[in-house]
Amino acid sequence: VQNNARAARVNEERRAALLVAQSQLAAAQVAVPGRFAAREGRSGAIGWSLRIEPYRGAVASPALDRITVTAGEGPSGEPLVELTTLRVAGT
Repeated sequence: VQNNARAARVNEERRAALLVAQSQLAAAQVAVPGRFAAREGRSGAIGWSLRIEPYRGAVASPALDRITVTAGEGPSGEPLVELTTLRVAGT
């Protein structure tokens, strides 16, 4: 029973972290100008960080930015959630 309660708590924390990450990612796509940015904050009890940088993938494009958001903190200090997307640069 204790393992089930712990698993349920971790799943709830991961779900909440995912909602925070999705919200920050959506906001950053339209509200954070520039090619380089880094921000951190809290949404309730959940910490998040945002990073925007030029995309340097297999086919690097000067016209794309990569936006990465992490949220929550796992038992070893790792983020519970990490989301990444691309956007047209400078938008």
